[in-house]
Amino acid sequence: MIDSLRAFLLLVISLGATLAAAAPPARRTAVAPPSCAAVTAQTCATARALGRGINLGNMLEAPREGDWGVKLEPAYIDQVASTFDTVRVPVRWSNHAALGADARLDEAFAARVDQVVDALLARGVYVIIDMHHYNQLSGDRLHPNEQEVDPAVMEARLVNMWRQIAQRYKDRPPRLLFELLNEPHGRLNGEAWNTLAPKVLAAVRASNPDRPVLIGPGEWNSVHELKRLRLPPDRNIIVAVHNYDPFNFTHQGVEHLAKPFPTGTTCCDAAQRKAISDALETARQWSAASGHPLHLGEFGSYEKADLKSREAYTRFVRDEAERRGIPWTFWEFASEFGAWSPRTGQWVEPLRRALLD
Repeated sequence: MIDSLRAFLLLVISLGATLAAAAPPARRTAVAPPSCAAVTAQTCATARALGRGINLGNMLEAPREGDWGVKLEPAYIDQVASTFDTVRVPVRWSNHAALGADARLDEAFAARVDQVVDALLARGVYVIIDMHHYNQLSGDRLHPNEQEVDPAVMEARLVNMWRQIAQRYKDRPPRLLFELLNEPHGRLNGEAWNTLAPKVLAAVRASNPDRPVLIGPGEWNSVHELKRLRLPPDRNIIVAVHNYDPFNFTHQGVEHLAKPFPTGTTCCDAAQRKAISDALETARQWSAASGHPLHLGEFGSYEKADLKSREAYTRFVRDEAERRGIPWTFWEFASEFGAWSPRTGQWVEPLRRALLD
């Protein structure tokens, strides 16, 4: 009996070692199965594999790289690719394209984006590139150093920029995903975006018939606008949502808001937790009903909030998203919402811990 028990224990130990050796890298995260009735098996698998990610924000989507105090350094690529499953790269293509309807891309800028995309893909992560801060398209005021275009060609430019981007990257691995427009809002809310998005998608599909594409709802990718989103009949779409609830906490001290929130708001009490979880549950229910998998493309908190509250907020959003099978990319890496400090050359440890431990 003792010998039999010993043999059984040795078998269990051996099996455990075998499974551990076969396990994926530690940074790969187990995410609950998404709702995928409306997409292909491959797009469903991609949506699930996006796992935990981060945005390289305030870099290539500034009007000019460096305008917002941070540039995309080679060392940053190594840091994010060795830590996360997915890297979202916001890009302001519209400020680096001809002003006419053809919107011919500036080759030097496009080559800069190529450099970033290829370096990340070479390190094995998923990469999302988007169309970020095409301000005039949504009816926003222009940023300093942003070009103004004839309103008559705004939408044609969006279509033609994506035609060029898609052609440029058509031979990249399927780990590269396209996101048609970051946070449509303003003049694009509702039917305006429902009408424009299929035209943009058609330009992409001319050269990338099967690549997963992210499309989000209006009102800044609000989960509450999912009910108004009408998606094109395409089986390779992942739906992007953003959530910064509670906004008076996450955006306290942000000076460019029309009515800045005062600092001093902490997180997360019961009401704040409910606001976060209710929004994510609304998104989950929509996904289950529509059959489209979700991606939480942005959440985060501004640096003027106290760090303990930022840690609590970040961990709560992460847990609530993952519990519902929603992969995410944190906003952002190394600027005012950042989890990495360019000043110290280190992770902001409470935020790194909240995201990954």
